[in-house]
Amino acid sequence: MMKKLMVLFLLGLIARQSEAQQAQTVPVIKAGTKIEERFSLYGQTVPISITVNALTDSVLLNWTIRGLSSGSYQISAAGFEKGTRINFVQPVPLSVVKLGPEETFAIISKAAFRALKKTRKLMYNNTTYVLKENNKEKPFTIGSQELDVLHVTGVEEAGDLWILNDPEFPLICQFKNNPLGIDFTVTAIK
Repeated sequence: MMKKLMVLFLLGLIARQSEAQQAQTVPVIKAGTKIEERFSLYGQTVPISITVNALTDSVLLNWTIRGLSSGSYQISAAGFEKGTRINFVQPVPLSVVKLGPEETFAIISKAAFRALKKTRKLMYNNTTYVLKENNKEKPFTIGSQELDVLHVTGVEEAGDLWILNDPEFPLICQFKNNPLGIDFTVTAIK
């Protein structure tokens, strides 16, 4: 009887651990994926929809603000692969803003992501970001879905980023305490 109880207890623990590991998800981001974000700029909150229009060597992100205005950001192949700066230039209506070879928008480069996974830190915008390992931290969620994200904290300057744990499209899911005063949070990925 005691052995049966022990086996049932162990099976229950394994099942709970398996559920906890499966609770986190990494959504597949591809051409056509729509990302809803909430930007906070100097006390104002602005909802922005971003659609991944092209995802080849370079990335074309189309944005709309409440259906009132739209435009695009184009991340070059070099920026997507090894960029070192997030561009915070204001959206230009009805235009394609072509970012420089060291710039990204809404994502970090694949090389920065690889560095983060390998060394537990990355350098972006001349700031070192260190992986924060706190299992007691509230998970990043969209609705009721917990995303698999990496939380990094700035060393030289304030700033916290939650980056989707995806080497193919390392989306910044949240940026808080940005020294530029521009914070944002992903609220939906469809």
